[in-house]
Amino acid sequence: MDESDRLTHQPIAHCLFPEEEVLNKLQGLVTNIKWSPAAVVDLFKALLKRFQSTSSSHTDLPSWMMEMLHCIEIHYITSSWKSKTGKTLMELVQDETVTDEHVKQCLADDTEKTLEEILEEIRQEKLNHIDEKLLDDVRDIVSSVDKKTENGVNGERSELKRDLEKLCTAVFKTAKFKPRLTQMVSWCLMALSKTGRLIQVGTGEGKSCIVAMFAAFRAMRGETVDIMSSSSVLAERDLNEWRNFYKCLKISVDCNTNKTDENLKKCYKCQVVYGTVEEFAGDWLRHHFERMDIFGQRKFQCAIVDEVDSLMLDKGHHVVYLSSDMPALQHLNSLLAFIWATANQFTKIGTNTLGQKYPFHQVVLENIKGKNVDEFTVLQIAEDTGLLAKGSVSDLRINPELLTEKSTSVTVDQLAVFFEVVERRFPSCQFSLHCINNNGELEEVNKRPQTGNEGKQTVSLVLVKGGFCQYMYSDSNSLLEAAEAQIKRALHFTPCELSYAKSRCYVPGFLSDLVNSKLKVWIENAFHAQTMKKDHEYIIETHGIVPVDFSCTGVVENNMKWSDGLQQFLEMKHESKLSDMTAITNYMSNVGLLQKYGHQIYGLSGTLGQQAETETLQKIYKGIKTCQIPSFKRRKLFEVEGLVLDDEKEWRKKVCDVVAAQIKPTSYRGQRAVLVICETIERAKLLHDALGGKAPNKKLYINNNMDNSAVTDQTLDSAVVIIATNLAGRGTDLKVSDSVKSAGGLFVVQTFLPKNARVEAQAFGRTARQGSPGSAQLIVCSSHLPEPLQLLVLMKKVQSLLETLTDFSPLHRAQFVMLLRLFQKGHIDEKTEEMSLTLSHILTENSKSEIKIVKQVRDNSVAKQLSSYLECDTPNLKKKEELFSRYLNILDDVYKSSNNKPAASDLLALNEFWGMWLLTHFNVKYSVEELKTRLNGDLHEARKKLSQRESPSSNLYHYTAFGNELRQNGNLGESIKMYSKAIEKDKCWAAIAYYNRAFAALTQQNRRQDPACLDRALEDLQNASRSVELYCEQLEVTHRYSTQTNDLSNDSVTRFDNHIIARYTVLMSFKENISEAIKKVDRARDIGGNVKVEESDVYFLVPLVYLLPLAVLSTESVRVVCSRDPLKTYQLISHPSFDIFIELKCLKSLGLTHVYTLDTLFSLGGFFSKIGSLYAIE
Repeated sequence: MDESDRLTHQPIAHCLFPEEEVLNKLQGLVTNIKWSPAAVVDLFKALLKRFQSTSSSHTDLPSWMMEMLHCIEIHYITSSWKSKTGKTLMELVQDETVTDEHVKQCLADDTEKTLEEILEEIRQEKLNHIDEKLLDDVRDIVSSVDKKTENGVNGERSELKRDLEKLCTAVFKTAKFKPRLTQMVSWCLMALSKTGRLIQVGTGEGKSCIVAMFAAFRAMRGETVDIMSSSSVLAERDLNEWRNFYKCLKISVDCNTNKTDENLKKCYKCQVVYGTVEEFAGDWLRHHFERMDIFGQRKFQCAIVDEVDSLMLDKGHHVVYLSSDMPALQHLNSLLAFIWATANQFTKIGTNTLGQKYPFHQVVLENIKGKNVDEFTVLQIAEDTGLLAKGSVSDLRINPELLTEKSTSVTVDQLAVFFEVVERRFPSCQFSLHCINNNGELEEVNKRPQTGNEGKQTVSLVLVKGGFCQYMYSDSNSLLEAAEAQIKRALHFTPCELSYAKSRCYVPGFLSDLVNSKLKVWIENAFHAQTMKKDHEYIIETHGIVPVDFSCTGVVENNMKWSDGLQQFLEMKHESKLSDMTAITNYMSNVGLLQKYGHQIYGLSGTLGQQAETETLQKIYKGIKTCQIPSFKRRKLFEVEGLVLDDEKEWRKKVCDVVAAQIKPTSYRGQRAVLVICETIERAKLLHDALGGKAPNKKLYINNNMDNSAVTDQTLDSAVVIIATNLAGRGTDLKVSDSVKSAGGLFVVQTFLPKNARVEAQAFGRTARQGSPGSAQLIVCSSHLPEPLQLLVLMKKVQSLLETLTDFSPLHRAQFVMLLRLFQKGHIDEKTEEMSLTLSHILTENSKSEIKIVKQVRDNSVAKQLSSYLECDTPNLKKKEELFSRYLNILDDVYKSSNNKPAASDLLALNEFWGMWLLTHFNVKYSVEELKTRLNGDLHEARKKLSQRESPSSNLYHYTAFGNELRQNGNLGESIKMYSKAIEKDKCWAAIAYYNRAFAALTQQNRRQDPACLDRALEDLQNASRSVELYCEQLEVTHRYSTQTNDLSNDSVTRFDNHIIARYTVLMSFKENISEAIKKVDRARDIGGNVKVEESDVYFLVPLVYLLPLAVLSTESVRVVCSRDPLKTYQLISHPSFDIFIELKCLKSLGLTHVYTLDTLFSLGGFFSKIGSLYAIE
């Protein structure tokens, strides 16, 4: 019995009889291979007749027919198919001289398509931008090279023929195969195109060969070629595979991944460069923004993009940027922690959200509109209504802290009575009262008609035992407003009077514009972080929280971080190492990079998509044309009709049953291998566990940071099951054994509805490659779909339920089974026609499946998303890139005006100003011209301030950096003035400026300090110490609010704790250094002496014992640096042993470049002077 059909064709799982399995196979020809019902009936009759004439026993009919139908299915035989000899399937079946084995051999035996067949398929494809002249040229060039003939052609064709012949010869010499006709046709279409062309070449059809041949062709024409792959692994793999090919043609080639700066410069001198779009974009930024001269004289002449739809559409809006140090943004950590703690005070019940608990009298006071009401007035009402015992108010006037004790026994009903009295006493106050019942649901308390309340705002409250209330919010706007109001009460911008209350967040004033413009976004992201799931949108690696591109590629994106606080909120959620926010000062999008190649963009993909996708690409990249290339052999992908299951348990069981059925042998096929593709890592693990012993030979493929060679480098044998994410989709070449191919090939189960048809096609493209058979099926859980699609599925199910009342298909199916059994018993002639008529009724019953409906809605939604991408996302990207281009022009002028040697502090200040400007001033509502005008004016003013040694953003750390440069150049007097400006801007955070000013003054009079100098230095050091205390206090605020929602019973030290401890250790070492200096200066004052100043690098601030763990990692560090492996580098620098070093580096970025130690020197003259001054006082 065919277990797979029992599970894939029946919505209700039950044991099928052999006759039912035959019927399901026949239906599959209509639904999945697009046979007409009449053609299937004719085939069935022909099979019956063949069985009668070739078999002696009728009892084996179902098994025999299943074997024949399975062969038709796995080789995807259409009704119009013809064998090598020109016979149709019907003719083969009807020919009694042909054995069954020969029929099956004919079905399996496929030859490569002829050139005419390929060109005809191209001609018939509606979305192809191809004319007859171009096809004639392609036919002439390819046929002459393929058959080695010349047909009197013009000069251009003759030259292309020679080029193609030369390239094919080089392929044969180095790769040991001759390029296929489809590969030569693809090459011709690109070579003949005057403007860019995107080509769809099926998965497994040899795209890398086409890319190499076309790149070599352009290189032979004297052009430089950039080949962009979807990953560094694929780029390096393709280069290594085709290196000898280029060498044979004397073409220089290299790959731009994992290179040092010097090696990159050498790389870009090559004619052909492989790499990723991220590396090309990053190197462009290094060349133009960091002025590293990476590209040399290289121009953007020709780009060849692999997986072009992914890079141009799915990731077209992705932005590459070089990290820019902006350490001052660490001051936002305490605010982000408070936002996170505030968001976690809200809880969701049903569709409503509840805020934190407040005492009942505080809620009333907040909502009373009158002025002459204090808390004791409200408490008196509570006493009068019986909420509080008699005499409570008098006691509370003496000791307000007794309120909690006196409210302990207060019930919800008492609170309800109290609020009714408050409403009568203060008509401006109107409350909608609720409580949480025993089922954990919200219900209204003392529901009453709201008469006479028109125009009055009603406050929704949840009453809680013990005299507490919670605000209730029914919409996101009111929730966000409440959270924002609570956060603003705790937020204070410095300079201001400091109160070391534990609930206050202090942020430097120069960040106020950023905070005010971004606070709402940060709050929204805090709530969003609550809903995000580990092993879904992100994973936790040793180097921190890492995003996962789960909807498209399944790739763990190690070099990506979320912006606008989302990254930090997730780090707090999982108590990971806390990263500081960054401001982007440079960027390049995929769209922006590719547009630099003008009309010379060529791309290949297995899935260019539908009309909406190709039209979008043509609008973004002007002049580009598309073409779909047929497979070199007939594709044999059999798509089993998809299913939508109601709940997760049913979905999980169905997937497991289908997998188990496919790896189990049947009477007509052997065991198959199965690839299960899941939407998320979490669900892949879930299904892996659920399969258990049903699939003993199963492997996970869910994380590109792991060694996946057991999946990607091995041939999949019978009964092997791979449970994967989309990581196993695009770009993955899974090899299967001959036994799997003969059983029907790899069976792909897609367990979710992909975000678009291209992602779906990429998943199904893992099977039925290069003419081999394969099958695929979608099995979707309704609860995993977006809410609109869930509703659509529900409506379809209701409709189907109603249709069953007049549905005769079960009767027809039962009749067919009965007739087939009778046929086997020998009642042949009278049952054949009746059986055929019944089969015709079954096959013509047209019911659109749920999976087809949801896919249609999805595709419509994709079209709308692409429209938004075209109308909103792309123009906004272009605006930002035009603004960045304008900023690069300003940088050019800065370099020219400073003889290419601008001060590092000036560059830092200007870059920070630009990054902050983009965050606070960019608005999509403004035209690019308006934004450019504003940017020009603001940058002009910023440069003017810098020329006057003023910070363009009033950032105290800029003045500290200016002072450090002056001190380094020996100008101590001017450096002291700069440190003084930093202190004037914000004395609260001026610890480093105070410290540096003190030691600049002491160094200026080294060993000869007068008393006034010592007094000023002492005062500066004391102020520095107080400022460091603020740093420590805000660090403690960050820690407390980040972790207050976590499990208090768990006393283990987390990665977050380790990081905070490291930062605190560095700050305390700084404070200890200051304290020691205070003692030395104080002693020098007391004895009338001087101090000797000793300068050390900031890395000597902490005791050596804290840096010893780095020595343990030194060997590993050298190995990682030499490997140039980005992942290993991330992992290494994220090790806790590096925390102290990184925190010291951060302090250095803030301006603490050196630390100082003092020795007190005795001065006889100073001593007598001190004695004299004492006598003078007396």
